[in-house]
Amino acid sequence: MTHAARTVVAIVLVVATALSTGCVAVPDSSAPQPIEAFDRKDPANAVPVPRRNDDPETLARNAIKAMADPSSGHRAARKFLTSGASGRWDDQGDMRVVDNVGVVVDERTEDAVRLRITADQVGVLTSSGQLLPASGPVVLPLSLTRVRGAWRISGDLPRGTITDRAQFLTAYRQVNLYFPERTMTRLVTDPRWVFGATPSATDVVALLLRGPAPDLAGAVGSGADKGATLSGPVVTDGDTVTVDLGNVTDDDTRNRTVLAAQLIWTLDSAGVNGTYILNADGAPLVRGHDGGWRTADVQSFEAEPDAVPPPLHLVHDGALVRSTAGRAIPVPGLLGTTREVRAAAVTADMSRAAAVLDKGNRMVLVEGPYGSDPVEIAAGRTMTSPSYGADSSVGYAIVDGRPIQWSLDTQGTTGTIDLDLTEVTEKSPGPITAMSVAPDGVRVALVVAGEPVLAVISINERGVPSLTGVRKAADDIDTAVRDVAWATSSVLYVVRAGTESPVMRISLAGGPSDGLVAGNLKPPLTTVAASDETVYVGDTQGVQQLGTGKGRPDQYWTGVAPDMSPGTVPVVPEG
Repeated sequence: MTHAARTVVAIVLVVATALSTGCVAVPDSSAPQPIEAFDRKDPANAVPVPRRNDDPETLARNAIKAMADPSSGHRAARKFLTSGASGRWDDQGDMRVVDNVGVVVDERTEDAVRLRITADQVGVLTSSGQLLPASGPVVLPLSLTRVRGAWRISGDLPRGTITDRAQFLTAYRQVNLYFPERTMTRLVTDPRWVFGATPSATDVVALLLRGPAPDLAGAVGSGADKGATLSGPVVTDGDTVTVDLGNVTDDDTRNRTVLAAQLIWTLDSAGVNGTYILNADGAPLVRGHDGGWRTADVQSFEAEPDAVPPPLHLVHDGALVRSTAGRAIPVPGLLGTTREVRAAAVTADMSRAAAVLDKGNRMVLVEGPYGSDPVEIAAGRTMTSPSYGADSSVGYAIVDGRPIQWSLDTQGTTGTIDLDLTEVTEKSPGPITAMSVAPDGVRVALVVAGEPVLAVISINERGVPSLTGVRKAADDIDTAVRDVAWATSSVLYVVRAGTESPVMRISLAGGPSDGLVAGNLKPPLTTVAASDETVYVGDTQGVQQLGTGKGRPDQYWTGVAPDMSPGTVPVVPEG
């Protein structure tokens, strides 16, 4: 599958997620499926306009819809206001996205109406285009007056804007911006929402050059993009896309190549494809690329390249095994023969493996080459499942409630260091009971006091790896979460207590979480693992799987193998 095709799938999944109503039960007879097509053609009227015969209730609802259009200082919404109210309205700031909009009239006369807009908040769109989870009731009081026979909003509006979810999905499209992680060798996805059925290439590049979202700021690198600006609009002429940059002061070829990768994959995400002519201060951005770039020229930077999925592994009867043709095959070495394994992780290239061993009076974390005997790297009373990121020489686990990072030096010696939890403690206090590192090696999903939390791995001023950019992963999951796992660097799954939608999908692009089919699961669920095509959970029957691919998503869960007993743990190779 091409990168552009995967982006379309991601957009469809986000829209399907946003159309749900939060933590709702999904019928047992079918699994959530992506919408078959989502063709965002420019509508004849992107937002409503006030009509002379609109009653106050209709005018108030349409005014909310019109706030989705930010053009010319929200000119479309200002048409619903009196000139005085328009002059007083400060439209700057975040936009609240709401659902279940209602209108309650409190007082009505021939020429004046006082009413309240009621709604349920489902998200907040920041000024940088990041859609963040949010919940709670919204009440917006409005005063309306007749102006030359037509109703208009005359009372003061609160700062910022508000719009309903259906209008938001009509008016906005999700695109991915890309920023390099700290080693400047890979790109990290930064989902944003931009106005317009067909995003402007100029607007998308300008947004990229403004830098990463606040939660990513401490975890990504900066090279030739620092201080770079657009010298003019991005021009598309047939198959040629020309980007003219200014103020590119970094002459390092490597850094300029990284900037080229950012531009190319960001434009590709927005559906702007072709040969990319990238110029900096009147000359080619990188010498030797006068004829332009294609995505193949920056393939090594692709955030989530296509790969043959490695085989599922399992922790079964205390050993690490591979699931092959419905059979459990022990891995070579100690981890396949012991009966002490309680959790494990395997790198995507199957070069290394880590495991938690139960020694009776203590838990021991071991790690080493796949198929060889591992070495002990940490011990404690409690320990969570280990996790690898993008680099197979670096991994993570929670030991006695504190996250640790292990890494290999050039001699192959393993060292460990505690992650700085200061920001996690401040923003989301409570015990950390699960942690999963995304395939990009930058983002982290935590379960803190039963809630899903997102963070990024950055380096603090003392040179210590830290968890920063801490925020809620979802705001609509109302029962305790037990485990979390990334399917891709922008989609994660959680399992939670209860029988109603015990498996939830969360998109990094925002919107409500999405419940998966639950009909033949046998809660309580304890563990979850995922790839971009399949979700695996551990329940009282063993390990169940659900295909989530866009072609023919599964309608019900099936057992991984007939001999998988309760307590078996799924392990999807990661990184």
